[in-house]
Amino acid sequence: MPELPEVETIKEDLRELVAGSRIERAEALYPNLVEQPSVEEFERRLEGVEITGVRRRAKHLIVELGSGDALVFQLKIGGQLLLVPPVEEPAKNLMLVLYLDGDRKGGSASEAGPDNRCAEPSLRLFLRDQTEFTRARLLNEYELEERLSGLGPEPFSEEFTAGYLKERIRGRRAQIKPLLLDQKVVSGIGNIYVDEILYDARVHPRRKANTISGEEWEVLHAAIRKNLAAGIEHRGTTVRLYFDVLGRPGDHQNHLRVFEKDGEPCPEECGGKVAREKVGGRATHLCPACQSEDGPGGDGRLELG
Repeated sequence: MPELPEVETIKEDLRELVAGSRIERAEALYPNLVEQPSVEEFERRLEGVEITGVRRRAKHLIVELGSGDALVFQLKIGGQLLLVPPVEEPAKNLMLVLYLDGDRKGGSASEAGPDNRCAEPSLRLFLRDQTEFTRARLLNEYELEERLSGLGPEPFSEEFTAGYLKERIRGRRAQIKPLLLDQKVVSGIGNIYVDEILYDARVHPRRKANTISGEEWEVLHAAIRKNLAAGIEHRGTTVRLYFDVLGRPGDHQNHLRVFEKDGEPCPEECGGKVAREKVGGRATHLCPACQSEDGPGGDGRLELG
């Protein structure tokens, strides 16, 4: 499932490869893909507009358009954006095709024509998703702001501090894993990274937020940034369906320590084994020896920091 590092990787690829191109035509192949506006209006408003930029907010991929609209994707579980060429044209599970003019602004002087545009082969951006859960919206500035207004801070923003995290959820009796997955608390964390984060911080996924101490908030905050940064550095995690815009898998799956490692020895050689449990309705991976459900000291009665 594309989480913050995967969407960040796709964003950077699109910035490099398609920003400056013009959408000649859009073809929605799966009607349920488009949540706003109608499919007909969606295709009409995309025709002839330039892609001026690409950005990310939480797990939302936002393609900025010269018309003032934004094409917003939520890739959900299995959404893939593939640029053809150089990727071979996909034949199955297609949801959307954007036909691009292939002429991007910029480039070297030797490549540029008289209007300072670089001649490239005609491009097509395919959206493929075998799960069919990906959704797209074409939003004006006001609608986009409204759509994103309820999201929590970005993990690498100045706003997201250990103090913010503590104040936001320390009084809650809810389990820490579902709270970190709540996009209103912090943006972009999903099931893969939250298991790795909690293992790194030695916090059991079922720990109640109101039992976490002041020092543990600092460790947890650092673990969030560390694990997401590593995921970005390794261009995402390919467990099953994630690929970048050029069809390449990520590498971070080779650095995971507990996610889907159930039955294997704990990487810290503590003598325990990685276990798989259900927490908040989600498959969860942890080392029970390293991540005590009762917290440090094992009595489950830690006071607030």
